[in-house]
Amino acid sequence: MSAIDPWRRAAEVGTVGAMGLMRGFYRVCGRQVSSALLRPIAGYFQLAHSDVRRASRLYLERLHAFPGGAEALGGRPGWQATHRHLHEFAVNLFDRMVIWGDSIHEMEIEKERSRPLLDCARAGTGGILVGAHLGSFDMLRLVAQQHEVVVNVLMYTDHAEQINGFFETLDPGSRVRVLGADPTATRTPFLIRECVERGEFVGILADRVQPGGRDRAVRVPFLGVPAVFPATPFELATVLGCPLLQCLCVRTGNARYETLALPLFAGGKVPRRDREKATTELVERYVAELERWCLRAPYQWFNFYDFWA
Repeated sequence: MSAIDPWRRAAEVGTVGAMGLMRGFYRVCGRQVSSALLRPIAGYFQLAHSDVRRASRLYLERLHAFPGGAEALGGRPGWQATHRHLHEFAVNLFDRMVIWGDSIHEMEIEKERSRPLLDCARAGTGGILVGAHLGSFDMLRLVAQQHEVVVNVLMYTDHAEQINGFFETLDPGSRVRVLGADPTATRTPFLIRECVERGEFVGILADRVQPGGRDRAVRVPFLGVPAVFPATPFELATVLGCPLLQCLCVRTGNARYETLALPLFAGGKVPRRDREKATTELVERYVAELERWCLRAPYQWFNFYDFWA
């Protein structure tokens, strides 16, 4: 067991409890008062957690050195930029709590760029949705609910039932479910295949290699520096012959988001001899699009560890 595993399990349980407390405060005090608390919360984490602070600064410096990054950030990153990054993360968590409650009507979502996902759903083929820790992957729930799309979000957790139970108390009619998986298990690809064969979608955050997992990794440049990305979600699409779409949702203003669904692979079986090359090309395309959106929403990428280590 890796050193990060106990932390991850505690964080999952703690997140469910924290979201419950935030939910109660939000229902009593409303959005404006609740949002005002997010800046001091971000300030506390900036002061108290040096590892998070360093990871934020490293990402911002990588982005600043990348073509277009200095313009996107508006200057060289310092203490204020790190605070803005952590505050954006706090807003992200807050809005996740909102959309899983009965205040979903407060969120405004621009869905024009997610049409490829809706077209794929109407065709009934199912597929794999590769997301990232950029913006809010949870906002897919709004698209799923409004257009009757079933999305299973793959999460490497022992607490899927607890998390699903919490979400069901907030929204019994949700069409998004957490699909619990073990990164060391061989059954995970079969769970994904079963969902796709039912015409459903499986959402996977593809910008982080799970510790201790069986993922095959691909090293490609990200923001100008080689980094490791999991190859398995992309390889599965070539094996199953199902559509692969890159899905992102970034915050564009107070309670306003924009969704994107970019087709990376239309589907169709890929011969075994060509799968490795096809997989690498898909990862490279995914990373290039991720870079473009980091430039567009520079403070909304939330991997708070040394990503390039």
